[in-house]
Amino acid sequence: MPELEIEFKNLLNENEYSTLYDTFFENVEGHSLVNYYIDTPDLELRRNTLLLRVRLTSGKQVMTLKAPTIKGVLEFHAEVNYDLDSMKHIGESEIPEVIAHEIEKRGIRVEDLKVYGRLATERRETEYKGGLLVLDKCSYLDTTDYEIEYEVSDYDKGETIFNRLMEKHDIDRRDEVTKSERFYRVLRKEKDDAIW
Repeated sequence: MPELEIEFKNLLNENEYSTLYDTFFENVEGHSLVNYYIDTPDLELRRNTLLLRVRLTSGKQVMTLKAPTIKGVLEFHAEVNYDLDSMKHIGESEIPEVIAHEIEKRGIRVEDLKVYGRLATERRETEYKGGLLVLDKCSYLDTTDYEIEYEVSDYDKGETIFNRLMEKHDIDRRDEVTKSERFYRVLRKEKDDAIW
């Protein structure tokens, strides 16, 4: 059954991260998530607003293809088993059929797929005023950034609580930028710099 995800996000600087960590998460055990991002050499998936990743969590690897639709995002999942730290090119036969089919029907060659890097997240979570407050420290492509998320079931109430939290800690509201988009911005810059 589909689930509606309501969350508010804000990028943080290192001082803001430290303040929120000390206030809410100092005694909260963290856990790690690692995403490996996959695309073609000319980033054809990204140009077609597709996202292909493998997430490592709880000892499992799950490949996910995200494809936008008019009313949300369609996700295709399949468990895989790769040596992602040494693998750069993913063979055509190594892409699960359900995912390969969706990529190919958009005119993209699966034999061109390649691992472009990993994004590792140190995550801490705690209950906060009826929702889940999540603090992330992300490392990717020689970059580190920080983010706070607030997951709720009621949009209006959640937005009010989140905005008050930001105000209370004197944190400016910033545009929400997904982890994958931040990864791709740095990757595109690296690829552009390599051309010159």
